[in-house]
Amino acid sequence: MFLNSAGLALMVSIGHRTGLFEVMSKMPPSSSAEIAQSTTLNERYVREWLGTMVTGGITEFDPVTQAYHLPHEHSAFLTPAASPNNLAVTAQFISVLGAVEDRVIGCFRHGGGVPYSAYARFHEVMAEESDQTTGEALLSTGCNILPLVPFLEEKMRAGISVLDVGCGSGRAINLMAGAYPSSRFTGYDFLQKRLTTRRRRPQQGNLITPILK
Repeated sequence: MFLNSAGLALMVSIGHRTGLFEVMSKMPPSSSAEIAQSTTLNERYVREWLGTMVTGGITEFDPVTQAYHLPHEHSAFLTPAASPNNLAVTAQFISVLGAVEDRVIGCFRHGGGVPYSAYARFHEVMAEESDQTTGEALLSTGCNILPLVPFLEEKMRAGISVLDVGCGSGRAINLMAGAYPSSRFTGYDFLQKRLTTRRRRPQQGNLITPILK
């Protein structure tokens, strides 16, 4: 069972990255050819992927009409519209971690460690995950993170210097910079190629500054 679940998680990641879930959530029951045409993907690969989705109980298949359908109750957890509950985003971490398996095994045998830079797509996936979890909860009413620190919001409205250590692509500090224009924001991360920044115009008050190790 766990092997089937692991394989299904990889296929869910593929469905997210190719846009198959999003497209199917907006389509009526359709053939593999129709789905492939709507996503501009190779029909043979789409058909094989759909077979996995049917076997895994994620999509439905009508053997009479040869049509596939993504039920609404499933798309509610597998599409961008489902954020912050899009489990397909989180499924990508399985392939991200699997890509460094050889290097981790080498560490078992020889010690040492696997560098941050070896995890391809980590920042990309982490940014997606943060958008629908931390980003969603950072400023939204009812699940706000910032008020957990007494008087923090008041200080940020008045204007303080904020450092985000391990800022990744800078999603969180950009959100805060938009909400608290009187404060100055600095992001710190290890990898320059993964770090994206946005410098606000002077009249907006604040400035996002990247710091790299």
